[in-house]
Amino acid sequence: MKKQGPYTKHVYWLTKDEEAGLRKKLAAHDTKLKSAKGIVCTPLDVINKISSVAPDVWDDTCCRQGSWYRTSDKNGLYLVISSFELEGFEDQKAATITESDFVPTRLASLKDKQALFQDSSFKSRIPEEWQHVEDIEKRIYLRWARRLGSDVQDYDFLYLSHTANHANFINPRFFVRDSNGIIPYSIDQSAHLCSCCVELFQVIGSEYKKKLVAPCPGATIFSRLKPDRYLLVKKA
Repeated sequence: MKKQGPYTKHVYWLTKDEEAGLRKKLAAHDTKLKSAKGIVCTPLDVINKISSVAPDVWDDTCCRQGSWYRTSDKNGLYLVISSFELEGFEDQKAATITESDFVPTRLASLKDKQALFQDSSFKSRIPEEWQHVEDIEKRIYLRWARRLGSDVQDYDFLYLSHTANHANFINPRFFVRDSNGIIPYSIDQSAHLCSCCVELFQVIGSEYKKKLVAPCPGATIFSRLKPDRYLLVKKA
């Protein structure tokens, strides 16, 4: 049995015509470009070699979370996530994702999260749709948090954590440094996160050369990512 190499995903953003061209090119080499259905993050599963996420998938299961995509410069583009690099698409590459051994020395306290949430320059970036959460979604996220080991009972705590975490990739307060500058990281455990896809796929924080992103509950459930195992996102 062939040994599987280190976890690696390459992230590309393509126009509709570019995606169609890639699909045709791959088919000529007997490689199928899978189309993600319902969930944006399923292409992150190691079993998916190469997948495409059409714009309307952001309107499906995670529609509220997709508001970050719809209000970004990626809106209308196709997301392609591949386990191998795509020849001829170097200009469309956004990032490479690999597993990291990073363990943060400090996670955000309630006070830290409130400060991130209240940042005036960040608040102007929050999509209107993100702020309106249906009761059924609140129950789902509380259930997922408990599934990942949290004892949280209050959705307001989760909403604050979710939003503050996105804020940290826009105006970072929690970060480490290397020779290339600051590296923002996810501010809480996976149980208390949401929509890590927007950081992993460069919808948020694309100006940073590196980011350290912990998977959200959805990514651990639908894409089998390891809870609390940080992923290193390196800008292309």
